[in-house]
Amino acid sequence: MKNCLYNYFLLVLFCCVSNVFCVQAQELSVEIVEVKDQKKISFYAINHTKVTKEVFFKVSGNGFRKSSYRPVIKKVPAQQKVLLTVLIPLKNVTPEYTYFHSVENQLQEIHIEMKVDSWKDLEYVIDRGETIIFTKDECAKCEKLAEMLLVNRIKHKVFNISENERYKEFFWNTISKMKRRDVLISSIPIAIVKGELHEGLNLISFVEMLKQ
Repeated sequence: MKNCLYNYFLLVLFCCVSNVFCVQAQELSVEIVEVKDQKKISFYAINHTKVTKEVFFKVSGNGFRKSSYRPVIKKVPAQQKVLLTVLIPLKNVTPEYTYFHSVENQLQEIHIEMKVDSWKDLEYVIDRGETIIFTKDECAKCEKLAEMLLVNRIKHKVFNISENERYKEFFWNTISKMKRRDVLISSIPIAIVKGELHEGLNLISFVEMLKQ
């Protein structure tokens, strides 16, 4: 009887230890690494597995440029290291931050910040019926919308008019073509879905519409 109890105890202990090792192995499948210097903090994902992983990464904090808080989804190839994002501290401020990440095997191009060179390419994106989001810096609602689109895995393309003067011109050109002279930059974030303009967004309702 004592031997049975002893063997049972060893079996339970072995299972518990195995579970701990399994959890740790899962957590270390993709490792998040911070690299700090005087001007910035860089976050990298290191994939320790033999398959490509998809990493969702979100930083929250104070004392950095607002654009630093944009959530990102990055593909991290097997056994490789990929830059996720860079935090740029503001001057004369003591920065604070926390971050969250999750890992999936499914690979999708969810969020694309546009980098194109011609008006024809820019107009083609809208004519093709894709979901377009106009954003700007220092826009809390833009940041929240970006996060909701990523979390809900909704494919979209982004034009940040603060970072690219051509995109600001494209914004006004697009609004003019739609004969909407009442639209202002203060209305951003503004979306174009299947050629239809959406402003004054209720983020929850808008995202639910895109999920249908």
